[in-house]
Amino acid sequence: MVSLHSQPPIPSEMASAATLYDTDFMAWCEQQAGALKTRNYDALDLVNLIEEIEDLGQAQFNKTKSLTRQIIAHILKLRAFPKDQAASHWQDEIESFQDSLDDVVTGSIRYRFEQQAVFAAQQAKAIKRLSRKYPNTDFAPLRPLTLDELIAWELPQ
Repeated sequence: MVSLHSQPPIPSEMASAATLYDTDFMAWCEQQAGALKTRNYDALDLVNLIEEIEDLGQAQFNKTKSLTRQIIAHILKLRAFPKDQAASHWQDEIESFQDSLDDVVTGSIRYRFEQQAVFAAQQAKAIKRLSRKYPNTDFAPLRPLTLDELIAWELPQ
């Protein structure tokens, strides 16, 4: 009987880690994890492994920027159109984006966010997009907020 958790054998023609990376990414990940667990460092595909690790970190930072931009856009819409029928939906979206942002923010992302003045850049993008959608509306920029302030932001009562 075959265990549901056992790994199928990797065909010999796919034995090269670099080739496996291009042909079966999932199998490559499993092979690299196995090599790390057993400390078989000679079996590591270092070029692709380094690239993937760097990409993972950048993906988290990009997600932070995207969520920041979404929160800012929704706050600006709420400020510009507080009585709009979509206002409660925008508030719900803000809270959802805040929860997601809180899940991905770490110390290093927080530091990099502050060092690179990401808030200003994301606010500029949000205002540009909103201005195209609502050309007759002046969206007053928010004061710069830290990630923690953005996560904790609440609609003033």
